[in-house]
Amino acid sequence: MSFIQWTLDLATGFDDIDEQHQQLINCINKFYDADQTKDRDLIAKALQELIDCTTDHFRKEEQMLEEAGYHLLEQHKKVHLNFLSRMATYQNRFENGDDIGEELLNLLEGWLFRHIRINDHGYVEPVKNAGVR
Repeated sequence: MSFIQWTLDLATGFDDIDEQHQQLINCINKFYDADQTKDRDLIAKALQELIDCTTDHFRKEEQMLEEAGYHLLEQHKKVHLNFLSRMATYQNRFENGDDIGEELLNLLEGWLFRHIRINDHGYVEPVKNAGVR
C-alpha cells in the first residue's frame, strides 16, 4: 500500500504538470518505503531523489508560469523556495544522524496536497487564458 495516492481532484488539466505531480507522489512513496527499512543508505538515496524531483518540477512549473506572465509568479516562487529550504534542513538533520522520516512524511503529505489544491489550481485559468497551454 502506498503512503499517499494520486486522486483526480489534484489534476490541473495540464498533462505535463499532472505527470510531474504524480512523479512527486511516487518519490514520496519511495521515501516512505526506504524509511520503513531504517536503512540509512536507502533513505539518503530516496531523500536525494525526492529533492531532485521536487526541484526539477518547481523549475518546470515556474518556467510555464513565467511564459504565461502569471501575476503571482514571484509569490509562487517564494513558496517553492521556502519548501526547498525546509527540505534542505531535513536533509541536513538526517546527515547529522536525526531520524526525520515521520516528521518529513507528515510535512510532505500535508504540504503537497495543500499546495496543489490551492496554489497550483490557482494558476490554471490564468495559464489557459495566456494561451501557453
